[in-house]
Amino acid sequence: MKIMKQFSFKRFVNVARWDLSVNSKFYTRSAILMMAFISTPVVLYYLYNMLTKGFILHGNLVDNVQSFVLVICLIGIVYSIIPAGYMFHNLLTKQGRINELTLPATNLERFLWHAFVICIGVPIVFSGGVVLADAIHALFRLAISGADIQSISAAYFWGGGIDWRGDTPKNFIDFYDSYGLEVSCLIMLSMLCYFRSFSLVNAWKYRYNIPLTFLFYFILQTAFPLVLLFIGNLFISKDNFMDIVNSLMDINPHHVLISLNIFFALLYIGIWLLTYRLYTRAQLTTKRNP
Repeated sequence: MKIMKQFSFKRFVNVARWDLSVNSKFYTRSAILMMAFISTPVVLYYLYNMLTKGFILHGNLVDNVQSFVLVICLIGIVYSIIPAGYMFHNLLTKQGRINELTLPATNLERFLWHAFVICIGVPIVFSGGVVLADAIHALFRLAISGADIQSISAAYFWGGGIDWRGDTPKNFIDFYDSYGLEVSCLIMLSMLCYFRSFSLVNAWKYRYNIPLTFLFYFILQTAFPLVLLFIGNLFISKDNFMDIVNSLMDINPHHVLISLNIFFALLYIGIWLLTYRLYTRAQLTTKRNP
């Protein structure tokens, strides 16, 4: 009942209308920029071939769908950080905080709208960018007499675009065939935690939060191995170290992967809860957010 009192779909829609109206230019420019970045590798590939071959596309030009999908995936990973770091962009200025925090809506409704934009809106726009890149790719291929046309969208959304098994060691392929589901879930959960951590820092610090998050990861990646090395040299002898290594080698990989998946799933939930808690404590002016 308490949650029902805190959430009204009508108020949620009103928050959405207000945000889309006030930030229409911001969202439009962001969407255009994202779709342009996704389409750029396709355009550059064909323009480069046209410039080097006298503005004529020959029928033997390779259809680099695998390369396009790989580059688009990398763009997606990099670009996903920016929307996550700007999840609470309305709170960037004092006037923006006044406008948002005085809306006739609860913290839950405002927070869920921001979560909707990040988790649903951004993937939709990104998918539109993939379709646009595919359309541009098809137009260039149609200009080549007798050339085959492969779909970037099909390769991206339904697989088949990246042949990662070709140069992959056999032992890794065997491991993936045995534990592919657990490995895929682990990769997905760890990446989701990584992206959501930028939203968490954004709820804590409204300005320069993305560089601060990178700084945090740099310190963590630098300090954590050094701490482990120090503890190992201080408390673990060479014989004990080998015993620990042998014990770890005897652990069932299935159990390890399941444990890691549970850990990252709980971490993901914890990041969301902490982000919401920080958002509900937003004030007009603080030392951290003047």
